[in-house]
Amino acid sequence: MSEPNQPQEKPPVDAPITSSKDDDLGRAPVAHDFAESIRELDTSDGLVVGILGPWGHGKSSFINLMREQFATEPALTVIDFNPWMFSGSNQLVNFFFTEIGAELNVKSKSRFGKTADWLAKYAGILKPASQFIPFPGAGILGDAAAAALTGLADTTEADVSAKKVREEITKELSALDEPIVVVVDDIDRLTTAEIREIFKLVRLTASFPNIIYVLAFDRERVEQALTEDGVPGRAYLEKIVQLSFDVPQAPSTLLRSQVFKELDRIISPVVNATLDEGRWSDIYWEIIDPLLSNMRDVTRYAISSRATIKSLGEEVDLVDLLAMEAVRIFRPELAQALSRLRSELTSTRDVMGNKDGRKQKAIDELREKFSIDDQLIRALFNRVFPVALQYVENNHYGSDWASTWRTAHRMAHVDFLNLYFDRVAPDELVAFRSSERAFTLLTDAGALKAYLNGLDPETLETILEGLTSYESKFTTEMIVPASTTLLNLIDSIPEKKHKGFFDIGRPDMTVGRVVYRLLRRIDDEGEREFLVTQILAGVETYSSQLDLIHSVGYKEGAGLKLVSEPFALQLEAEFSDRLVKQAPSDPPREWDAWRIYNVVLEATGKPPLKPSSDPSIIRAVLRSAKSTSRSQSMDSRQVKTQDHLGWDLLIALFGTESAVKKAADNVRKKLGDDEVLQLVDKYASGWRPERF
Repeated sequence: MSEPNQPQEKPPVDAPITSSKDDDLGRAPVAHDFAESIRELDTSDGLVVGILGPWGHGKSSFINLMREQFATEPALTVIDFNPWMFSGSNQLVNFFFTEIGAELNVKSKSRFGKTADWLAKYAGILKPASQFIPFPGAGILGDAAAAALTGLADTTEADVSAKKVREEITKELSALDEPIVVVVDDIDRLTTAEIREIFKLVRLTASFPNIIYVLAFDRERVEQALTEDGVPGRAYLEKIVQLSFDVPQAPSTLLRSQVFKELDRIISPVVNATLDEGRWSDIYWEIIDPLLSNMRDVTRYAISSRATIKSLGEEVDLVDLLAMEAVRIFRPELAQALSRLRSELTSTRDVMGNKDGRKQKAIDELREKFSIDDQLIRALFNRVFPVALQYVENNHYGSDWASTWRTAHRMAHVDFLNLYFDRVAPDELVAFRSSERAFTLLTDAGALKAYLNGLDPETLETILEGLTSYESKFTTEMIVPASTTLLNLIDSIPEKKHKGFFDIGRPDMTVGRVVYRLLRRIDDEGEREFLVTQILAGVETYSSQLDLIHSVGYKEGAGLKLVSEPFALQLEAEFSDRLVKQAPSDPPREWDAWRIYNVVLEATGKPPLKPSSDPSIIRAVLRSAKSTSRSQSMDSRQVKTQDHLGWDLLIALFGTESAVKKAADNVRKKLGDDEVLQLVDKYASGWRPERF
């Protein structure tokens, strides 16, 4: 970012340079020498000079550099005529000499006043007579055309003949000490008819003394426009242009230096932008460089990508951005086609073979449609969208790569590709931004807790899931503060309101995945056991303590065996003793209350709960024993739900069915009725849910 009170660097503009100080390509000496050589030529019969080059090669800049030499003493008068400002051949004819005359008046009325007046008269004559000027043809203005001009004079300029006007113009121009330079730029922007009109007019007046026409155009474009009835445009052009200069293409080294200069300019305002230098070189040489032909391309790339870099440079991998912006700017149809293939470009596959036939067909059609850019497409697949390599060679990327690309903000992950094309962050990416922030706080339990508590609870499960993408960046210092904080958060994370049929995730499972990935960063079993002890000391609920004990131990269906079996058994025994001696301090937070008391049941062999137990604890146990099953019929998208109770589990905890019923009644008296108590009543009356 710019320092305060420092001048802001101006963004690039697609305009020709106007002085030598902006001449990054070193063309000023050549332009000055060429302009000086023109001064040395005899202009008594006029002179037509061509500055030639394809679009974007810097013709206008070269002429502006020539002006610097024309401005040296004795200075030449330079008049600009911009033909593209006038539409249609009639306007071109009418304004050609009128504009030149008006400019001469502005330059010096005392020196050019009479010439300007005669040129205005000549314009009036040529406007109706221009249709008689032969085109194309090998000879000079024929007798028929000259007679037509003379004959039309009576109807145009009060009996002043074209011959008389021409003689007066010639007389005035011959008396000049120095020639006048008339610059006609951007000829190749004109329509074919307008290009022909310009060259008709130049041909008609090329013999005026002390007039130097400097015409800038793309030779190929103009030759095509001048070709007619078997007469090649080049032959016609050679009869008009007496001296020409082909503006050279910028040397590739200079062109690239300008690319990097402009990119530095547009990237510098992006505060947190980082460039992956390991990928940048390949991306530049294989994707960006082949799309740049001249300085205008470089400037266009800088201008057009500036807004994208400014808005997304801190969100999306910068190397991917620069690559895709080059494609968008210079191959827009290809960019649009890629936008329609987002799944094909980002969907990972864990098993070799069995490619998706539909996706294979879509990629094949893309390569066929843009066969001329096949090398570019392969480079994009290789460097930006590696998943797509499976459709062009024997290669594949598994789902683990998705986390890598996501944490790197690569477009190879669909969230960031969607952000680039849509400019609107999808919900998943909005949550992932919060995951990124949470990751930076994993070493600070207090800051992490404050940050997560400040978020919308409905988003917490998704945000914590996003932390698993950072497993490769987890450090030892993060394990205790992060695990303790997340385990203490489980009871405040609501389950997703709108679960699909196959959505079986739960907050405790999401937290468990993060804690597991943190702990498995440690290879030594003894060190893991020490860290688990530290984590348990900070966990506030029995439910989360037991969840950690079961996940690191050997519990069937849950244990991940991160500690030794004796240590796991010791943890569970100590847990049971603590619970017997000290009831939960905050029962509503016990999200897995039935399970914690089941541990006591298994340890003692006696029902740990009575109808007279703390109503808050009983309600927590009943609520944790409730579950919901989902079903979906074959002919409907509707997902049906059915609530269940772990009735047999509850009976085991209280000893008898009547004890469960009595415990529920006591809760109702003390704390009021609710849905789970009503469900207990249904079970006690003999009701059981239907089997799906």
